[in-house]
Amino acid sequence: MTGRLESPEKETDRIGGEFDADACDFCDRYKRRGLSKSSRLLLDFILNEGAQDKTVVDLGCGAGGFSVELLKKGAASVIGVDLSPRMVEAASELARVSGFENRAKFQVGNAAEAELPSSDIVIIDKVLCCYSNWRPLLKNAIDAGRAMVGFIVPRDQGLAKWPFRIGVRVVNFFQKRRGRIMFYLHPLDVLDRTLQDSGFTQQKSQGSRLWLVFLYTRPPTTRA
Repeated sequence: MTGRLESPEKETDRIGGEFDADACDFCDRYKRRGLSKSSRLLLDFILNEGAQDKTVVDLGCGAGGFSVELLKKGAASVIGVDLSPRMVEAASELARVSGFENRAKFQVGNAAEAELPSSDIVIIDKVLCCYSNWRPLLKNAIDAGRAMVGFIVPRDQGLAKWPFRIGVRVVNFFQKRRGRIMFYLHPLDVLDRTLQDSGFTQQKSQGSRLWLVFLYTRPPTTRA
């Protein structure tokens, strides 16, 4: 969002390394508290549309909490992709102890480039904001998603938009000085148009503290 952008390779290496360090915290937090408020909202959106016997791709799956929750609600299978090897280890272990080892597969990779199977549901939970270039990630999600794409992005909307943007610039200034990952805001109208051009319709959206939660759907016969 600010300053000269680093190469995609350096950016993804930085993301993977930082989340490696946080993997245990993410997993422990899920075990203690469950999903965050915004993630629970996205889960409810998906469940209202129907997750029973659906196949799922979880892009930037983290410690696997969202994937496991969908499996608990009857999803047929989940494939999760994350840049952090330790997150993938945590997600695989969580699936195993939850009894879903045979229905969940987690792999290390860049969700913007990974070869993804066609699936009923694609999740991008607080991941777009980690990428300076959102387009390859969203395109990969659209190409994989047969029926639903759900995602959570920063709340860059309404009366709080400008104070929020100033706050992000301040945070990114210090993040960059510390060599940590940056926090990117992307144009919501362009995200929406990209999805609509591929046959998706915004089904639901709602704010949750600092986040905006979206669910897009498309009919089975509508493919770009």
